[in-house]
Amino acid sequence: MGSADQPDASSAPASVPGAALTFLRAIGGPRDASVAIVNGLFGDTLERRGSALATEMSIRHGSTELPLDRRALAETLRDRPVNGRLCILVHGLMSTESIWGHPGDRDTTYGTRLTDDHAVTALSLRYNTGRHISTNGRDLAAIVNRLVRVWPVRVREINLIGHSMGGLVIRSACHYGRRSRPLGRRLPFGRRWTSRVQRVVLIGVPNDGAGLEHLVNSASAALDAIPWAATRLLGRGLDRRSDGIKDLRFGNIVDEDWASAHPRATERSGPHRPTELRRARHLVIAGSITEDTTHPIARLLGDALVTEASATGAIDDLELFPDATVRIFPKVTHNALAHHPDVDDAITSWW
Repeated sequence: MGSADQPDASSAPASVPGAALTFLRAIGGPRDASVAIVNGLFGDTLERRGSALATEMSIRHGSTELPLDRRALAETLRDRPVNGRLCILVHGLMSTESIWGHPGDRDTTYGTRLTDDHAVTALSLRYNTGRHISTNGRDLAAIVNRLVRVWPVRVREINLIGHSMGGLVIRSACHYGRRSRPLGRRLPFGRRWTSRVQRVVLIGVPNDGAGLEHLVNSASAALDAIPWAATRLLGRGLDRRSDGIKDLRFGNIVDEDWASAHPRATERSGPHRPTELRRARHLVIAGSITEDTTHPIARLLGDALVTEASATGAIDDLELFPDATVRIFPKVTHNALAHHPDVDDAITSWW
């Protein structure tokens, strides 16, 4: 791979799939960014094989990974201003927390703006986006549960911001958080952490699935059906994409969404009825590749990856977020939604 910050093939664990190393060689660039891409593509396999390249879920303050031990956390945060109003930002597929950095000023994010204007303590999550979304959601619920217990001051409120897949992970975490055991007897009435969630911001989230994954799934099935060895090989290669990517086909956020479904299903296996946080305020943000958000191309392609209907949770006759504030941003594409000044202004003013 040639650079000091890239894993060396000769020293990589034998369990790492050859395709992962091939991608690492081809991608180049900063190690964190290239590993994030590989995790998005092969992260489920990397984890199953115990690879050192599999990203472990962690909560961060700035660039610092936070320990979830009371004494160690207090020491880590000793010289940092923190309070009991938390805001956790969750990135999307093949990304890290760097996706939030504004162009031309990478140190400015939606989190830092909220810290300045609304006195929150901004944190971010890093995770393996190749795992099932429901697996990441359950683990995030456990991390937030632990974080509330060891935070140096009493946590009064929790706010969640998710981009793309990150929004699905947040919704999954809230679902499993509400179903989990309460935090403990020391808290009034054994309250769950979900009772402290005041705001949820969902940015370009494929709540009803992403069109690109539908296309890849159809292409994979079509190629595998052609009785030629080369096309079948290509189709099976596409099938090796990660569980996380496959979950984006329908916006799966609970185990039941995928556990009993056919791997190449073209329709959702059951009704979309996860547990939502009805008491939390929701801001739902969608982008559009066109200036006119009602244009047929905008209706078809949305922000290039997620349609407006999927992002806003308008699923058939079901409205996932009936009381949400909805903002649509013309000529703002999918990844740009994570660090766009207009989106930043909208979040801050809505807060």
